[in-house]
Amino acid sequence: MFIRYLIAQMNNDIQYANFWSKILFKKAFEQQFVVPLPQPYAVDAAFSAIEKWFFPADVSSIKIDRPVFLVGLPRSGTTLIYNLLCAHPDSAYITNGMNSFPNAMRAFEKVRSTFNFNVRGERFFGDSIDSDFTSPSEPIMLWGKWFDRPIAQLSWPRVRGSDLEPSKVEEIQNDIKKVLSCFGAGQGRTPRFICKYVMFPTELRLLQDLFPDAKFVHIVRDARTTANSLLKLHRLCNEQAKKINHPTVQNLVPYPRLQKLPEYVARFGADDIRTTAHVWEDAIHEVEAVKSELKHFSEIRYEDLLKDPENRLRELFEFMEMKWPGDDFPPFREEFDRIGKTRHVNQYSGYDEVERIAGETMKRYGY
Repeated sequence: MFIRYLIAQMNNDIQYANFWSKILFKKAFEQQFVVPLPQPYAVDAAFSAIEKWFFPADVSSIKIDRPVFLVGLPRSGTTLIYNLLCAHPDSAYITNGMNSFPNAMRAFEKVRSTFNFNVRGERFFGDSIDSDFTSPSEPIMLWGKWFDRPIAQLSWPRVRGSDLEPSKVEEIQNDIKKVLSCFGAGQGRTPRFICKYVMFPTELRLLQDLFPDAKFVHIVRDARTTANSLLKLHRLCNEQAKKINHPTVQNLVPYPRLQKLPEYVARFGADDIRTTAHVWEDAIHEVEAVKSELKHFSEIRYEDLLKDPENRLRELFEFMEMKWPGDDFPPFREEFDRIGKTRHVNQYSGYDEVERIAGETMKRYGY
C-alpha cells in the first residue's frame, strides 16, 4: 500500500497526494498546458489496453439527461461557475485526467482513484484557481477527436448535426456516457453532464442538434476587463508553450473561432486590445443570434454573481433543474467560499478603445 502524505513546495505550493504522485507526475504538472502534451506511446498504449479489456464497450443503457453547456469567453468567470456547478453531488464532467486520455478516460480514472494519484496547485495562468487531475476540464482533446478542429487554425467550418455520420454521433454520445459512468451512471446513480468550452459560442446550433434537451448558460463579463484579460491569456499561453517546448502548438490564439477572427488577427494582431474588444463584441452577437433557437437558455453576468452569489446560483440550479446543494455538501461549500477571493493583481488599460468598439453592446448589458 502506498504511503499517503502531502508535500507542499515552498515556492508554488504544489501538493502531491503521495510519494508516487510526485515521482510520476511532477514533470507533467509543471508542463501543464491547455492542449496536453502527447502521452508517451507506452503509457497511452497501456491505458488503451486497460480501457479495452476491463471496461464494457456497450454503454447504451446510460442516458444523457439534460446536459448543461456553459457558454462564454475565456476570462469571463466561466471557470468559476464551472467549478461551482461541478461541485454539485449530481454532476458529471470531463476531468483534466480524462482530457489527457480521451481514448481511455475510464481506465485513467480507475487507475488514478485506485492508487490515489493526484497533484494539485495553481494553474500556469497564475489566476488564483487551483487545479488537479479531478478538476473540471474543457473538452479540448475530445473536441478535436470528434470534429477534427485543429487548434492552430483561426477559422473552423460551421457544422450541424445533420452533417455528421450516424457513427460519429454515436461516438460522441458514447464518450459522454463513459464520462457519466465514471460518476456512477449505470450503477444506481443518474448524474448530469456539465461542460464548458470557450469555443462554444460558435457551436451552439451543433450542440442543440445533438442534445435537444440541453440547457445553455451564457456567462457575460464587462468587456473592458475581459478584453484585457484575454490579452493576458494569450501571452501566458504562448509563454508556456515556448517554455515546455510544446511539439504541436507554437502560436496559440485562445479565442473562439468567430467569423472575423482571422481578419482581426491579420489587421491588429492577436495581442492587441482592438482584437479582443472585437472578439467580445462578436461573441455576444454570436450568442444573441442563436439563443432564440435554443430550447433552454439562461444568462448570467459575472459581476452579479460576485455581488449576490447565493441567489444567483440558486436561480441557476433552478434553471438546470438540480437541487440546491447547500451547506450539507462540503465540496460545494468549499467552492462557494472561494468566490471573489484572489491571490493575484491585474493591471488593465485601454478602456477607451474597448468602449469605442463595444460601447453600445456594453450599455445593453448594463456596463
